Amino acid sequence: MKNKSKKIIKTLLLSATVALFHGTEKADAKKSFSLDLDLGLPNGGAAPEVSKGQQPIVKNVYKILRNGDAKLIAGHRSHSSHRSSRGGHYSHSSSSSHRSHSSHRSSGGGSHYSHSSSSYGSGSRSSVYTPPAKTAGDYSLGDRTLSTGIYGSDVDQLVPYLVRNYYLKNGVVSKKGGYYIYDSNVVNAVKHFQKDAGLTQDGKLTSDVLTKLKSWSSSKTTIPLGFRELSTSAETSGFDVDDLIKLLINAGFSPNPKKLKKSGSHYVFTDDVQTAVKAFQAYHSIQPDGVLNAVTLSKLKSYDK
Repeated sequence: MKNKSKKIIKTLLLSATVALFHGTEKADAKKSFSLDLDLGLPNGGAAPEVSKGQQPIVKNVYKILRNGDAKLIAGHRSHSSHRSSRGGHYSHSSSSSHRSHSSHRSSGGGSHYSHSSSSYGSGSRSSVYTPPAKTAGDYSLGDRTLSTGIYGSDVDQLVPYLVRNYYLKNGVVSKKGGYYIYDSNVVNAVKHFQKDAGLTQDGKLTSDVLTKLKSWSSSKTTIPLGFRELSTSAETSGFDVDDLIKLLINAGFSPNPKKLKKSGSHYVFTDDVQTAVKAFQAYHSIQPDGVLNAVTLSKLKSYDK
């Protein structure tokens, strides 16, 4: 019984020493360890050994039975969490953003392998979508600031606004690639509008200029005389009719003041005004058709002082 107790004490001491050594993760893999205890081990009293790999491998571990005897368990590999297959095991854990894993692998030959690493996932590079460059036909009015030399569908959309408000004549704008060009005629038309609207006269169509143009009333346009055809049937009115009556009065061919008609703040081109134009033409040997052509207009302006 005395020998049995001694054997049990030595076995417990051995087990505690082995557990302490095996639980140290930072053990130096290049060092070896031996325990000089006379435990009456098989094979001539060979002591437990630690060797091979980065973590200890313990051979000849004893298990204490209920009756107090100790049983030798040869070549046992121990790990807190393991999976065994044919005498070896491997453990691995990982996460998506921060990868950390430890693996333990042992072979039938008694070697033990441990590896731990951490890295931040590189992730795949997300490609940046680059939209294709716009062509002249892809632009809508307001997409960009318009200035000299630009052409495209947005310039096409601008021209009708300028024509409608008597800043531009049809057929005078040049084209490129089937689209209107923001040429000198358009620039001058925009400058004219900017003057009427009280804006900086730089000839560029910005978003602010466009907003005002879209809500503009042609009655506020300072239409120059000769810019458009005057019609009695349409009762044309505006700044140009005002100028015509002023020129006729200066030339001595004033319409009947009692028959003058106004639309808003402007005079209307009535039959009486047209008769005054015919009389002026006849006097200056110009065909008296009442049409304010270039010859008639030039002669009228010669009287303007």
